[in-house]
Amino acid sequence: MKAFVVHEIRHMDSLFKRLEKWLLVFLLGFMIGFSLLQIVLRNVFSTGFVWGDSLLRHAVLWISLLGAGRATAEDKHIRIDLLPRLLPASGGAWVSLLTDCFACLVCVILIHASWNFLTYETMAGTRAFGQIPLSWLEAVFPFSFAVMAVRFALRAFSGINSITAKTQERDS
Repeated sequence: MKAFVVHEIRHMDSLFKRLEKWLLVFLLGFMIGFSLLQIVLRNVFSTGFVWGDSLLRHAVLWISLLGAGRATAEDKHIRIDLLPRLLPASGGAWVSLLTDCFACLVCVILIHASWNFLTYETMAGTRAFGQIPLSWLEAVFPFSFAVMAVRFALRAFSGINSITAKTQERDS
């Protein structure tokens, strides 16, 4: 049963990674195309979309936060890994486990803070441009922190399994 659950989680994570990758590719392509359109409209026709710069700023925000989630998935996020390199393998595994747990905790705190922020933005009713509420564009905050929290938690569980397997192997 445990192997089935782990397999299903890995399968779902694989599907989510593909979706995430294509969303990032789409957003980047959109940003490049829309930026080019804004430049042409401004320089050639002396016009442009009034809301264009705001849209592009929010697209950068989305790419940044979704990219952070992707970096977490690939274990390529920024971290200080001096201790795991200096300690023996078992000590390094424990330090990695603790840092993954701490990173997960920080992400959970940020989910709470960003959810409060989003709630206040929704109550304020601020519009980004047109009839689009600003809170819709800022919904990426709690979503991205939740994605990162789940990935750090999965990595922590994987670390626990690895440590217990090595301990059982050593004891037998």
